[in-house]
Amino acid sequence: MNAPQHAEHAQVEQAHDSHTQDETSHSFAPGHPEHVAPVAPASNKAVKFVENVLFNVRWTLLVFYLGLVAVLGLYAFAFVKEVIELFPQAIRLSALALKVEILDFVDTVMVGNLVKLIVTGSYHSFVSKAHGRANEAVSSGQLKIKISTSILVICSIALLRNFITASGPTIWDQMLKDLAIFGMLLVCSLVLSVIEYLHVKGEVLEHGMDH
Repeated sequence: MNAPQHAEHAQVEQAHDSHTQDETSHSFAPGHPEHVAPVAPASNKAVKFVENVLFNVRWTLLVFYLGLVAVLGLYAFAFVKEVIELFPQAIRLSALALKVEILDFVDTVMVGNLVKLIVTGSYHSFVSKAHGRANEAVSSGQLKIKISTSILVICSIALLRNFITASGPTIWDQMLKDLAIFGMLLVCSLVLSVIEYLHVKGEVLEHGMDH
């Protein structure tokens, strides 16, 4: 191949390469149909909407919690009223009768504590953990155990009150039934504690295996 033919052949190859590069750059241009960002189908938007509804439905629980707070306010009003009414009667009450009244007040306080525990613990477990109060950070398992133990304490106070005021075979029959109920509640509380222990133990082992 002589020099003119070689130069002509080189020019043809260069022109071909330039044409190929132009086609490639055009095909990868942002506005080219092959590289337009895919549009999310309507089904994905519907799924996203349903997920937002489902995962934000937790805020409706605030209605129940605020209702418990309102009832707790009424309970506090009734408690204050009973305390005020007790003072005029205290002079005529014996030590035993006053002890029974004190147990009633302690029982009232424990019920108030139980309502508070349910409201704050449930809010943390089921609504939002971003409240910034570390002392209220309890898991759902710990919440169940605290609620069950609070109920046991309330039942214990009721049993003690019935024991102090017990008289006659009918009362003792009722106390045996109350003891049976207390025993079942105690077993339930122990079972919840064991389940929570196994759950935490499993999470610790799983976390250790991951690392």
